[in-house]
Amino acid sequence: MVSFIVPFLVSLAAALIATDQAPKPLSFTLNKHPKTSVVRPLRGGSVSDVQIEVASVNANARLFSDGEGYTINLGIIDEDQQLSVLLDTGSADLWVDATKLNDTNGFTKVGIPFAIGYGYSSSVRGDYGTSSVWLENGLEVKDLRWVLASDVQLNGTIYPGILGVGRVLNEATRSHYPNFPQKLKDNGLTTSNSYSYYLNKLGAATGNIIFGGRDLAKVKGPVATINSNPKIGYDSVTVSKLTTSDGVSVKGFEGFLDTGTTLTFLPEEVITSLNVTGVYVDQHSYYIACDQPEDKYVSYWFDDAEIKVSYKDLALPETDDSGKLTGRCVYGLQAGPPYVFGDTFLRSAYITTNHDTNQVLISAVEYTDEENIVAI
Repeated sequence: MVSFIVPFLVSLAAALIATDQAPKPLSFTLNKHPKTSVVRPLRGGSVSDVQIEVASVNANARLFSDGEGYTINLGIIDEDQQLSVLLDTGSADLWVDATKLNDTNGFTKVGIPFAIGYGYSSSVRGDYGTSSVWLENGLEVKDLRWVLASDVQLNGTIYPGILGVGRVLNEATRSHYPNFPQKLKDNGLTTSNSYSYYLNKLGAATGNIIFGGRDLAKVKGPVATINSNPKIGYDSVTVSKLTTSDGVSVKGFEGFLDTGTTLTFLPEEVITSLNVTGVYVDQHSYYIACDQPEDKYVSYWFDDAEIKVSYKDLALPETDDSGKLTGRCVYGLQAGPPYVFGDTFLRSAYITTNHDTNQVLISAVEYTDEENIVAI
């Protein structure tokens, strides 16, 4: 889902790629950059019926000084025509703004139009087609279908495109096709339609994504294997319960994983029941006192796997329209529906999504530069 709470920009620096050998995991560095606008799900709907809201700063969507977006560098049509597009696990299409490209001659239309709306009169329109797309290290993905966008109306966003890596079922057309991660598998570059991501600590300079593999060095403690419903477009998971370091325990719920959403959206009764000190409501959004302890936390339980999120990491400094700090902090947990496990959760977890098996592996994360990458 393209939630633009615009999370962190991903730059693609590659490792572990060999085009003349058997398929291997493709590991890329995620470079983080500040976001300039917020995108979050609209209220209403469900996991199987999700709308997205794209917003500049307004009463219901704020900028955060620690808000980031992950972008990935791709060579579009030509290897030298590089763009940094937003990596989004909650959508499934790659689209690129035609006005950001110097040359579109190698793009072959397939006769299928593309249109998607994001709320607040924001929308993207264009045409599906095919071309080669290059990864930053020179690896060519041949005959990839993507969208050349001729009309891009997105309020306040800076991205020249979005790389959706979600389920094929979540594509914006009924004529489904092999999208980016599926095409990596189909072209023999990886062994599976899967990816694992490591967003690293709040404020860290880089993270990592691996297509067709996972990094065992980033796994901390028990790993939960969760079956995800293949009949819906999003990677849905059910959290068993939530607890706090103060002894509160709250029943779980179903939500979906989305790197494209900065915050985490929970049932309102869950936020209230957690009773975290310093949380208050203003103009339908939750805020929290900025001075939060690092040793207090909210825990998400997936079977025996406990994902601890520090209160300190849930206090995101707010900025005004000019980029100045307001002195307030937005709470990293907001009220849905829909219910979304966004970056304020994902930074504390190591996630592997396998669309071949319709399973998600979740564990606590080990923050480390060490690697132990295995194929999936």
